[in-house]
Amino acid sequence: MKRMIILLIAASVCLNAAAAGKTPKPKSFVVNTEKLGKEVMGYAGTTPLEIHVVDGRIDRIEALKNNETPAYFQKVLDSPIFTALKGKTVKEASEVQLDAVSGATWSSKAVIENIRLGLKQAAKKAK
Repeated sequence: MKRMIILLIAASVCLNAAAAGKTPKPKSFVVNTEKLGKEVMGYAGTTPLEIHVVDGRIDRIEALKNNETPAYFQKVLDSPIFTALKGKTVKEASEVQLDAVSGATWSSKAVIENIRLGLKQAAKKAK
């Protein structure tokens, strides 16, 4: 009987130690604005995005296939629009004012609107 109690205590200690060393998996998800922003038009059509969220913070924002003029859309990709929100919580990111890119105004305004719609959806998922 003593041996059984000692084994149970030892097993309990091992399980507790193993559980204490585990870190919870980050809660991550991706918001795709293809359907959310189907009404949002850039210069040559829609500008869908993916907003990647890890542990409630923006990990990255990626542009999906679109029909914008590549040279002009590159200005948007090179602008702070795609990097300004990295590391911010969804709530913090929602409060940031993003500026349109001169020379690519239609494209950048469409991207900014898609980000706004995506963050709204991300806020719902993050709860």
